[in-house]
Amino acid sequence: MDAMAFRRALLYWYDRARRELPWRGTRDPYRVWLSEIMLQQTRAEAVAPRYEAFLARFPTVEALAAADEEAVLKAWEGMGYYSRARNLRRAAMEVARRGEFPQSAKELKTLPGVGDYTAAAVASIAFDEAAPALDGNQARVLARLLAFEETVDTPQRLRAQAEALIDRERPGDYNQALMDLGSGICTPRAPKCETCPVAAFCAARAGGDAESYPRLPPPIARREVEVTVVLAYLGGRVLVRRRPSKGLLAGLWEFPNDSGGTLAQALPGARATGELARSRHVFTHLVWNMRGLRAEVDALPEGMRAVDAEGLRALPFPTALRVYRQIALEELEGR
Repeated sequence: MDAMAFRRALLYWYDRARRELPWRGTRDPYRVWLSEIMLQQTRAEAVAPRYEAFLARFPTVEALAAADEEAVLKAWEGMGYYSRARNLRRAAMEVARRGEFPQSAKELKTLPGVGDYTAAAVASIAFDEAAPALDGNQARVLARLLAFEETVDTPQRLRAQAEALIDRERPGDYNQALMDLGSGICTPRAPKCETCPVAAFCAARAGGDAESYPRLPPPIARREVEVTVVLAYLGGRVLVRRRPSKGLLAGLWEFPNDSGGTLAQALPGARATGELARSRHVFTHLVWNMRGLRAEVDALPEGMRAVDAEGLRALPFPTALRVYRQIALEELEGR
C-alpha cells in the first residue's frame, strides 16, 4: 500500500464529509477527554445531547472535580457502564490536583479510567501527538485494509501497523477520520465498500471478502440470571437502597431485588400484592431476566430509604431497572 496516498485520500474525504459533532473543532483537553469517555460503548448520535447536558452541569474539569459522586452518577444516568462516570470524577480530581492535563498519551494513561485508546485519542486531538487511537472501529478498518490474517483479540494487536500508517502532521484528524469511516462506511456487517474513500487501498475488498475481517476470537457466552425485583410500598412511598460501592452498578440506587426468585429472599417480611411486568437487560457478559412483584411493608427495613416520586427521580438509577422505575413513578403519582 502507498501509505502517503492512503492518508491523503482519507483526510481529503474527512475534510469534506466529517460528521458535525459538538466535540469536533475543539482542542480543549477536558472536552476532548469527556467526549472520548462518553463514546466508549455508546454511539455518537446518542452521546451528543448527553455531552452538552453534562458540560452544562460540569463546564470545567474543576467543576467536575468538586462534584459529589451521586451528582455525577445522576448526570450520567442512562449512559450505562457507570464505572466510566466514577473514574471520570476521580480523574478530574487528579487533574485539578496537578493543575493541568497531562499532555502525552503515556502521562494520560496514569489517570483513572484512561486506557490506551482514550489516551491516544486525547493526545492526538488536543496535543498533536502521533498516537494511533486503536479501538474496535479503527482495528476493523485496518484489518480490512491490510487483509490482516491474525486473530484480533484486542485492537492493540494492530499497534505496529497503526503506528506505521498514522499521519504525523494531522494525527488528531487522521484518528477521527478512521472513527468516522468505521462508524458509517466500514461497518461490522455489510460494509459500504462502493462508497468508501479508501477502497482502492483495501486488500480485503480486492479479495472480495471484506466482511470476514477482522478475524475475531469466538464470542464469550453471557451468563443468564433470574432476578426478582420488588416495588415495596410503605405509607405511599417506595423502598430503594444503594448498591455497594464496588462491583456491578456500584453506587447506584435500586429497588430491593435478589437472584433467588422469591419475595422472601428479595425482601423478607414483605407482603406480595401483585405481579408486575417481566423485563430483560443485557450486560456485557451477563443477562438479567427479571420478574417484578408489587408488595407492602409495615416498617422501613434497615439500609433502605422510602421515597416519593420526586425523590425517586432525583436518584441515579441503572438503565437495567428503567421498566420498574417507570411503573413505580406512575403508581406513586397516581396515589
